[in-house]
Amino acid sequence: MELRDLEYFALVADELHYGRAAARLHVSPAAVRRRIRNLERELGLILFDRTSGRVSLAAAGGELLPAARRALSAVAEVTDAARSLRAARLGELRIGCAPGTARLVDALIGKVAREHADVAVVAVPLWSLEALDAVVRGDLGLALVRDPLPPQGTSSLIVGRYRDDHVAVPAPGPLTRQVPVPLGAFEGMPFLINERDTAPGVHDATVRFFADRGVAPLWQHHRLREQEQLLSLVAAGTASGLVHAHPADIDDPANIALPGIAVLPLAEPGPEHRFHLVWRSDDSSELLRSVIDLICDHGCDLDQPDEHDTADSAPEERVTTSDGR
Repeated sequence: MELRDLEYFALVADELHYGRAAARLHVSPAAVRRRIRNLERELGLILFDRTSGRVSLAAAGGELLPAARRALSAVAEVTDAARSLRAARLGELRIGCAPGTARLVDALIGKVAREHADVAVVAVPLWSLEALDAVVRGDLGLALVRDPLPPQGTSSLIVGRYRDDHVAVPAPGPLTRQVPVPLGAFEGMPFLINERDTAPGVHDATVRFFADRGVAPLWQHHRLREQEQLLSLVAAGTASGLVHAHPADIDDPANIALPGIAVLPLAEPGPEHRFHLVWRSDDSSELLRSVIDLICDHGCDLDQPDEHDTADSAPEERVTTSDGR
């Protein structure tokens, strides 16, 4: 049994509805049902009654729910205690991380760990707009986001770029025979796109990419955070979707694929996105400044391996503030 099993169990018990629980977990209802069925098989118990399309707690589920909640609460208590101890013993810098930034966050944490062993970088998964708001409020020291409009009073630098230059399509299927895939193949076809309020920069760039080429897909909106979640929807046959292959995967895009899908290059250059590191301009903490200086000294590009970093490299983007300085 995994902790995630108990989280799914408790959320379905709260909502008594797979769709609403899935929305809170940012996964598909099918994934929630599958997780609950697996947990029931492992426990040898029926946790929920499913009749006439309605979900209710079974007797065993009602008896186990308090213990599951206690377990989740205990884990949260341990996590909070560890965070407090770590903050007391080390310098701690909390960074809000938008979807798609996992590689860059790992690179940032690695650089900081090598240069400042007494500093702990704590990653907090958030949507870009949520992360920016948290920085402005002072709840976070940094935000790593995609194509934001930096709020007033913040500074930023570009630390990575990528293109959505591949498309994930259900496989087997007719599109898998077209390599590279022309964008026109998706005219009138179901195509995945995030809701605009979750990632306006990515949403607008995707819509503009299709509109500029006169292609009108049938948009299927979602609120998923990570590319892996989008790939799961494609594998289920829901629709196709733009994806990006990290430079390490370019030679073999299948590295980012799942069973039931094919990841193919686009015939047209996909929309470019940029990753920004953002902080409050008036934050003068020594810890924050040391981390910013470290990133700038390494050329500002977190996607480049350390052996290519040089202290005197000239970064393509320098630090900017929201008022243009």
